[in-house]
Amino acid sequence: MNSYLEHALHPVILIYVVSGMLALGLGQTVGQILGPLRNLRLTLSAVVASYVIMPALAAVLARQFGLDTDLRYGLVLMMMAAGAEVGPLLTGISRANVRLAGGLLVLSIGITIVYLPLMLGVFLPDAHVPVGHLLVKLGLTIVAPLTLGLVIRAYWEKVAHACEGYLHQISRIFVLLLTGIVLLLYYERIIGLIGTYANLAAIICILGGFAIGYLLGGPDPGSRLAMGYMHGARSASIAVMVAADVFGDRPGVMLMIAVMTLFILVILIPLSSLLKLAPGATSQPATQH
Repeated sequence: MNSYLEHALHPVILIYVVSGMLALGLGQTVGQILGPLRNLRLTLSAVVASYVIMPALAAVLARQFGLDTDLRYGLVLMMMAAGAEVGPLLTGISRANVRLAGGLLVLSIGITIVYLPLMLGVFLPDAHVPVGHLLVKLGLTIVAPLTLGLVIRAYWEKVAHACEGYLHQISRIFVLLLTGIVLLLYYERIIGLIGTYANLAAIICILGGFAIGYLLGGPDPGSRLAMGYMHGARSASIAVMVAADVFGDRPGVMLMIAVMTLFILVILIPLSSLLKLAPGATSQPATQH
């Protein structure tokens, strides 16, 4: 059975990522994406936190806790990935700045496509990373459908609205399939990690990412929460795609990504309800300089 699941993993990842990126592009205009990012302090803070502080935190924790090579690769890879697609949803549950979260999501995806292939070898110097191959693959599976969606939304808005819902449904179906496949493949190993430093490292990274984003979010509570969720939750879809392609012979990498994803959901979904803001407590645009 495992052989069938392993063969199904790659096409399921591909359909999930492409449909999700296309739906993301169809659902937003360029103006809606760029508007919240005009706050340069917030934008620069998000870039430094996501692509310098958080990967460094993961690398240090992995070394200090003595994680084995595969788990270390998985932890660092997750923390180098873009903010998670679930970030704006968590932000919405908290009645926080969803527009900022959406803008940060698209920005982080765009940066990650170039950053991750080029910098993965810096944070994981003992890993072999096929930079050119990875750039092409991420460009075709993430940037291309996202750009296509934005173009369709800009020129054929009715078509975009008609297709967006169906693509979101496809994406949700395939993320459930992906979750099921990963759990069936790795559930015994996930159980085996209970009580280990791998779990502690994952929890510290998630809560640390949320805290870093929250503290850098400025005076507006809605912006602080949006920054917190977009830094605490990382994109498992990008991490899984890279892991399947670069670390296919290291199952522990995918295991760590699965553990991180489970903790993101278990920790941040309840937190988003606990931190729910009163109506009108946030200035939604968050474009002040």
